[in-house]
Amino acid sequence: MLTSGTLLGERYEIIEKIGAGGMSIVYKAKDNRLQRYVAIKELREEFVQDEEFVGKFRKEALSAASLSHPNIVGIYDVGSDKEVHYIVMEYVEGKTLKQVIAEEGPFDAKTVLELGVQMVSALKHAHQKKIIHRDIKPQNILITSDGVLKVTDFGIAKAVDSSTIVASGNAIGSVHYFSPEQAKGKYVNESSDLYSCGIVLFELATKRLPFEADSHISIALKHINEEFPRPSSINPGIPENLENIILHATCKNQVDRYQNADEMLRDMRGVLQNPNYVVGLANLTERTILLSTEETQILRESGTDDNHEEYQDYGTEGIQEGEALVSSKDDEQIYESNVDFDDQEDESGEVSTFYKVIVSMGGILATLALVIVITLACVFWIPSITKGKTFSVPSVVEKTQENAEKLLKKNNLEVKVIEVETDEVKAGTVIEQSPVPGTAVKKGTIVEIQVAVSNEDEEEARNEEVTVPYLTGLTINEVTMELSKAGLHVGKIVYEASNLVEQNEVIRQSPKAGEIVKDGAEIDLVINGEEREEEERTEGIEVPNLYGKTVEEARRTLGGMNLSLGSQSEEASEEPKGTIIRQTVSVGSTVEPGTRINVTVSKGPKQEEVSPEPSEAPEESTTPEETPTQTPEETLQPEETNQPQESVTTTQNVAANLPADMAGKESYHVVAKLTLDDGTSQTQEADVTPDKFPYNFSFQGEGTGVVNIFIDGVSTSQDPITF
Repeated sequence: MLTSGTLLGERYEIIEKIGAGGMSIVYKAKDNRLQRYVAIKELREEFVQDEEFVGKFRKEALSAASLSHPNIVGIYDVGSDKEVHYIVMEYVEGKTLKQVIAEEGPFDAKTVLELGVQMVSALKHAHQKKIIHRDIKPQNILITSDGVLKVTDFGIAKAVDSSTIVASGNAIGSVHYFSPEQAKGKYVNESSDLYSCGIVLFELATKRLPFEADSHISIALKHINEEFPRPSSINPGIPENLENIILHATCKNQVDRYQNADEMLRDMRGVLQNPNYVVGLANLTERTILLSTEETQILRESGTDDNHEEYQDYGTEGIQEGEALVSSKDDEQIYESNVDFDDQEDESGEVSTFYKVIVSMGGILATLALVIVITLACVFWIPSITKGKTFSVPSVVEKTQENAEKLLKKNNLEVKVIEVETDEVKAGTVIEQSPVPGTAVKKGTIVEIQVAVSNEDEEEARNEEVTVPYLTGLTINEVTMELSKAGLHVGKIVYEASNLVEQNEVIRQSPKAGEIVKDGAEIDLVINGEEREEEERTEGIEVPNLYGKTVEEARRTLGGMNLSLGSQSEEASEEPKGTIIRQTVSVGSTVEPGTRINVTVSKGPKQEEVSPEPSEAPEESTTPEETPTQTPEETLQPEETNQPQESVTTTQNVAANLPADMAGKESYHVVAKLTLDDGTSQTQEADVTPDKFPYNFSFQGEGTGVVNIFIDGVSTSQDPITF
């Protein structure tokens, strides 16, 4: 266990312990490099010597690190320091959803759905990355002080490949929230996570759990054998459409549930937008999955409480093969049981030695006979029956999804549907398939079809109502940022002289601050400036070419186009000193008024140090204009110098700019990665608030390379750099 003040990786300083799980201990720590608080998850000492276990720990951490979503706790780093293996995560100030339910539940339908949308949106992002959480429960969901929901603990998540849902065959997760297939240790997919989401919605709406019993095994059996209770039987005030969403998500059979997060989000958002939205259950068949008497008895007998350990906050982790992990009624204990469905019988009575020898010989002979039969079948029979058993993939492009699925299944093929948002093709139409038509494949091969869907999320967003923010006294750049946060846009701009505000600041606006408008509406502005004809911002401003201009010329050019000059960095160049050799926004691209354009200015050619003979120095002195052409030629002449030219390490500033379509957040995680031509690289990162953009990074190096800027995991620019 780490103590306060311990430094990991010469960067992370441990402050205090904040939680523990079956596989790890979690601490609050400070990142001394970026000056921020983080959560450190340390692998427990008893697992450190197990190389396979450490490998799983790192692999799962890297899978979770690929996720970047506002409703998912971020993974910043994975490392090891001596015998300590750890994961660095986002530190969230707030409470678990379990605590919030206990203190404030049950909640009204609107609150339940709003929290549900955030939870399922997080899972949608994970599922798109082919990652299934497998342990969704209120204890693994955090609520920040400003009401933002964040899903955490992907420690037992399972990454799947692009064609097949894969699980370990273990019953994983907390018994009150896991699906029937998890209770039986069967395969899980996206719908298994959605089943757990349905139970979380049930608990939010009723402050109760659907199944309770004296032991965790009994609860698992209830998930498998008993009908799911209607939420309205506990809280009669629950609307029918919310109840239907919960019942749809928690069907016993996987095929009857929501098949993906988009389907569940569509219904939840539909109810939020329209209280009369109908969530139909006509096509659902609540088929209970019953276990045999023998299986039930074995499952009950396996649930011993002999071995247990503390379980707090951060969930179950580190599942070993052959183990079924489920939590107890109060989720404070974790139990491990090896479930073996093989029948075992105790021998009773004495058996003669002769009989034992006969039985043994008979077993050996039977085994040899079986091996011979199997070998002959593999050599002669199986190839003869499988030869030629292939199927030609039919063409389903331009067919409806329903007809495409029927045709493929008729040809003994499986179907995987990938939805693609587009307005160019009618929704529900297949636009692409893989494998291509005519390919010879085996029975049961999965054929991926891309189906066109309309962008319903944007259509719904356009119908939302928002409050107009107060804009008086702001510059056009600040106005653009504020309106972007609210989902609004700048409309007409009129300039007039005024003493009420500073030059180029907003005098008044229409609609006024506080009025309610539709999402995406335009706000007209009157700005303090020289009187001019009214102009409508139907299009953005085209960025001019600043190459070859001086800084003052560029400032005047941009000022006359309602743009501004940003930061200026210097770089050695063959271009005349003081002229612009690079700009951050491409020439001809369209930007919002007030956008800042950062530039790189030439500081003249790089000076080479030449040591002439004292007597020859006056004769061989050259003017600065001759230096760039003479020096490279001279260094190529072996008879004039036998010494290799020394590289010079210099410092360059690189500016990270915030794209207009990413505006609206309170903070951004910015990463700058420098990759030099010699293969070496440097990475810097920082959390930046909107008012700090453009944000400068300083790199030291030699030669040339490329700098990539990533904001919240999205690549926003890639520019060459010369030292």
